[in-house]
Amino acid sequence: MQKMKKIIVFGVKFDDLQKKRLERLGEVEYASSPASAEELVTKSKGYDVICSDGSFLFDSLPKLKNVFVTYPFIELGAFNSEKLKKNGVYVANTQGSSRETIAEWAMFMVLALFRQFIPLVRTKKQPEFQLYESLVGKKILIVGKGNIGTRIGDLCTAFDAKVDYFVHGDNLLKKSSDADMVINCLNCNSSTKNLLNEKFFTSLKKGAYFVSFVRYYTYDIDGLIKSINAGVVAGAAIDCDPEEVFDTSNAFYKKALANPKILVTPHVAFSSKFASANGREFAVQNIENYLAGHPKRILTKT
Repeated sequence: MQKMKKIIVFGVKFDDLQKKRLERLGEVEYASSPASAEELVTKSKGYDVICSDGSFLFDSLPKLKNVFVTYPFIELGAFNSEKLKKNGVYVANTQGSSRETIAEWAMFMVLALFRQFIPLVRTKKQPEFQLYESLVGKKILIVGKGNIGTRIGDLCTAFDAKVDYFVHGDNLLKKSSDADMVINCLNCNSSTKNLLNEKFFTSLKKGAYFVSFVRYYTYDIDGLIKSINAGVVAGAAIDCDPEEVFDTSNAFYKKALANPKILVTPHVAFSSKFASANGREFAVQNIENYLAGHPKRILTKT
């Protein structure tokens, strides 16, 4: 008789139908979010599957053994999946779950930067007449041609912008030299660490814009600010991932907020009911597929 699989769920709120699907797969325990990495590791010993809301998960990964891990969002951070594999640990995200939602945030910021809408909303002072930039004909470089990057590219193309992509192996400085806007869609791995550095920002075309909703692991915020203050980059829009959701008290958010040419939001680009529901559903699917012997969305990182 096949041994029943054991699944532990930390802090994820599944609906009744999703719980029934999990309970058909094996023995399921629902636990609150752990207060530390040590608590997560201790409570999950003996389980075949961990489904986590992300609390202390990244720090726990190197300490886990022989377990499948999934969570209801996309980016967790930079880790070496080959090292985890040696410990029998496999990690799956929910790629695609927040694709539309993050693309919506990006397009709002793209239009806000080119058209300068935000200072004009509910203004009480009559602004001087001026003509703003349209997205039509603008050269948009999307750094990273993944699930979200291609969606944003499609939307920019629908606004008649000229879209190009940077992928691994391209000459970044050459690709970005004539871009009117750069949109950062990079994943976190060893090849993307600080890829968008001070040299990158200061080499952009004068008047270019920068948009990023991904972790600042991939770009140098100080280099960006230096380029803005030098009059190279005209403005930026940043969602402060991986700071806590809706947190405006952290140092990174305050640094970005202090520059008036940066439109900054406190890790909200992913935040919609649609994306949240998708994330939970994809996480259940990940567990079903893994236990059926057909794992999907397994992350490969170096």
